[in-house]
Amino acid sequence: MALARVIEVDAQDHDGRLLAFACQAFAQRGGEVIVRPEDDANWVRRRPGGDGADFEIVVAGLPNLLHELGHAALFDGLADDHGIDYGLIPLRLEVDCERRILWEELASSVISCAYLGRAAAETDAWFAEQVEIQGIFYGVDGDLPALRRLFRAALDVHPEEAEAVIALAYARCEAWLRGAGAPPEIARPRRQFSLAELWSRHEALRGA
Repeated sequence: MALARVIEVDAQDHDGRLLAFACQAFAQRGGEVIVRPEDDANWVRRRPGGDGADFEIVVAGLPNLLHELGHAALFDGLADDHGIDYGLIPLRLEVDCERRILWEELASSVISCAYLGRAAAETDAWFAEQVEIQGIFYGVDGDLPALRRLFRAALDVHPEEAEAVIALAYARCEAWLRGAGAPPEIARPRRQFSLAELWSRHEALRGA
């Protein structure tokens, strides 16, 4: 089990404080965060036997860490790749449990945008990046229009279901950060995006 640590970050450095408390939230659950800006690998994996933390959370930076925080909070703990069964690929959005994987992925993308609180253009670019790498999970890798049509169809049929997962992600991420000792201005997101808002902006920029 990773040990809790005292958080000592410049009080004016919001991102630094957020990073530190997110690391603490993972540490409380047996995870060690490793930030590696030099590569774009991002994962949560159980470590084989040995000393130290039970899990390793490798991320390229704060945006990726927030995305992993969303997944882990929704899973309500740590597991290899958040317990996703890759044997299900290509995922079928007409199947409830497989559609839930999409909502959790989009929720984690929304959460990372909300906590970062960046300018609109940067937010939209980050959200698009998270969406557009999903094609491989749905059998449409490289076909972004087809991917957007799949997601739009699911959103049109199940909007309340999607937003309920977003709301759960917001509540659990705040609870994880508060539990790690974060004050309200860090534990709460800077913005309260809905999925509908970010998805509409995405379609406006990229095309439906």
